[in-house]
Amino acid sequence: MSDSKTCPSGNLYPLPSREHLLNKYLNVELTSWSLPTPAAIIDRAIVRRNCDAMLNVCHALGVAFRAHVKSHKTIELSRMQVGDDDSRTAHFAVSTLIEAENLVPLANEYQARGRKCNILYAVPLPPSSLPRLHHLAARLPPNTISILLDNPTALTAFLSHPSASTASIGIFIKIDTGYARAGLSPSSPTFRSTLQDMVRRSGTSFTGLYSHYGHSYGGSGEDDALRGLLEELQGLENAAKYLPAEFQGSLVLSVGATPTATAAQNLFSSDSGSAKVAEVRQTLARLKNKGCEVELHAGVYPLLDLQQVATHARPAKIPPSQSSSSHNSSETPAFQPLSKSNIALRILAEVSSVYPERSPPEALINAGSLALGREPCRSYPGWGILSSCLELGSESSTTAPIYDEQGDREGWIVSRISQEHGILAWQGESERFREVQVGDRVAVWPNHACVAGAGFGWYYVVDSQETEETGKEKVVDVWVRWRGW
Repeated sequence: MSDSKTCPSGNLYPLPSREHLLNKYLNVELTSWSLPTPAAIIDRAIVRRNCDAMLNVCHALGVAFRAHVKSHKTIELSRMQVGDDDSRTAHFAVSTLIEAENLVPLANEYQARGRKCNILYAVPLPPSSLPRLHHLAARLPPNTISILLDNPTALTAFLSHPSASTASIGIFIKIDTGYARAGLSPSSPTFRSTLQDMVRRSGTSFTGLYSHYGHSYGGSGEDDALRGLLEELQGLENAAKYLPAEFQGSLVLSVGATPTATAAQNLFSSDSGSAKVAEVRQTLARLKNKGCEVELHAGVYPLLDLQQVATHARPAKIPPSQSSSSHNSSETPAFQPLSKSNIALRILAEVSSVYPERSPPEALINAGSLALGREPCRSYPGWGILSSCLELGSESSTTAPIYDEQGDREGWIVSRISQEHGILAWQGESERFREVQVGDRVAVWPNHACVAGAGFGWYYVVDSQETEETGKEKVVDVWVRWRGW
């Protein structure tokens, strides 16, 4: 009988059976009443393109990649993030232990095939998580689990835990490169002494330095994103200068956030001769010559959302150098535009009422803050943008303008939200107003995919490539999200 105090916490958060969900929803059209609303819809074809582009650019640059799974919390998308090439690493980052626990079967599968795999608990370690952490590490080969620390007291708690001598767990030290959320600050007068003390006490468990450039969400263009990537690389390079002289191991430098990590694609764009691009390439070459292993990490890039599009971290269209006529896959990795067309997550809602007499005209949908989240997007004054209107019983979407925050700003946006409801408001000239009707199904791009997805137990998966062939948008799979902490 298993010890109830050490049983995986996932047992406390039972998940629905994927087989049962497929039996109920496979091949159901999005317009069908058989599909309940609100619902979270993922386009598998878009996810695949976004994942492949990230892996390909890392391979072309000769850097590793660490896939953060917190945005989606599914085994299917985790697989797509690391790809199926066993010659490459399958490294993950998680924000909760429940995510790490659900990755155990995948980690064991990869390592049984000889593929390197590591799961980093990528938030500074709370001491109360130590029993679960060590129990998790015991279920995996040595050095499969790593932790993130930025405080000597937390390191003491970790090292003094009764299981510390038997579990082999790697240690990353978090460095603050400007986000000011967590990490040792290089501007602190105690930075050098604290870093050296933590590295010495970590011993052979010390793996590397980690940075998260979260403030890159506030960027406004390709130069901002590349500047952020450069600042992270140089910030960890400078921090590494203060490592103890006796440290002789291989050093991992892990940098990223979706805007900066995916901006690496810009290194292969038509403007790849710019000074900023050259400086990033020179920094990467210098770090490799020093024996450092650079890895990029990112999380929301497979799904994308309106916040990411607002950063303009990559071009909205494929650059000329990446066109089909000039693309050389052996030299240049595939590029993916940063535009609404590459947002893979939509929230499917239903029109419950309409108010054409209001100014501007409005409509009520059955998706509020629990389905869309409550995080704003700086590029427009709303909580979601209507991407399409699926007329009840029709075979295709109606043709309606999509709100363009950089263009004519005409279309439907979610202008207000409460817990269970959202208010669609028409933006633009009244004579160009396109009505929606009670019972219409609307697909909404959310501001922040990570938060919007958290309100759902599973994703209904569609595939736009298959939709092009059949003309009907149907459920082709169901991905169950992990629950709990």
